[in-house]
Amino acid sequence: MIPSQCEICSAWMVGDFTYSELRRKWETLVGGRITAGYARRFQREGERLELPWEEIALTFKYCAKGMLTRFYIVKGLADTKPKKIVRNCPEFSAAGSNIVEFPVPSPLWTICQQEPHARKKVKGQLFLPGLCENYTYFRIPAHGRIEPEIVNDGICDICGREFSRGLVVREITCFCCNKHYLQWWRREHPDEYSKFNRHDPEEKNKE
Repeated sequence: MIPSQCEICSAWMVGDFTYSELRRKWETLVGGRITAGYARRFQREGERLELPWEEIALTFKYCAKGMLTRFYIVKGLADTKPKKIVRNCPEFSAAGSNIVEFPVPSPLWTICQQEPHARKKVKGQLFLPGLCENYTYFRIPAHGRIEPEIVNDGICDICGREFSRGLVVREITCFCCNKHYLQWWRREHPDEYSKFNRHDPEEKNKE
């Protein structure tokens, strides 16, 4: 199936927002007051998690050029494709577009579709930049199609430590360092971990 123009456009984004962040982004891209239903969605999630709804972050997909008049809630790992298509969009650009469904932080962080002999599908595990820690290698494996974000505060889900700079996956899983993210990722993706660590004695003993 041929992907739509919106699907391969470099302006098609998926990202996490608190309500205040979403409202500011809405005002920039859509204009006017944000629809009341968005606040209710954050409030319901806050009630479900028993947290202040102003602190809740939800994942949305949207057009970074403002060609769509709404933000769409992401309902699962695979729910990243556009629901509404803008045909012959004047803002369409494949320059710097990526063939994986993450926002492109810069032209050097992606695999370009415009290369005539480039692969059309990524094979293997995708790695993304994590925290820069003591000059160690800071690429970390992605969790499905959810990009781990760098945040200024939280509580690590591995060790329970409060941190002032760390990683978060959506609104529910936080990590104070790359090591603890990797511990969690190993638990969530055991098959992929085994492939990367075939020479690990611990993995050999499982065989």
